[in-house]
Amino acid sequence: MSTLDKLVYMANQVATAFRTQEKDTAVEATWDHLWHFWDPRMRRMIIEHLRAGGEGLNDIARGASEMLDRRKQEPPSQTRATEFSQASDPDLLSDAG
Repeated sequence: MSTLDKLVYMANQVATAFRTQEKDTAVEATWDHLWHFWDPRMRRMIIEHLRAGGEGLNDIARGASEMLDRRKQEPPSQTRATEFSQASDPDLLSDAG
């Protein structure tokens, strides 16, 4: 299974978790998960796959991928630990000493 196949599988799994909700709500919830928890490279790959036809994506995952494609900004980091690139900022240094 290729990396892309795994991403399609994962997107469909997330979408399946929300399938009991109304479609628009399920698409939004799936988008929210992909937006906040997928690495930017993963999001780029699924968008590129969508633009190439999106083979294998279910309707909800396809809708969420379309939302990713429309909303270009990056989400804020979820924890201060992910802001490692700014480690020279005294406010981001570890309290561990």
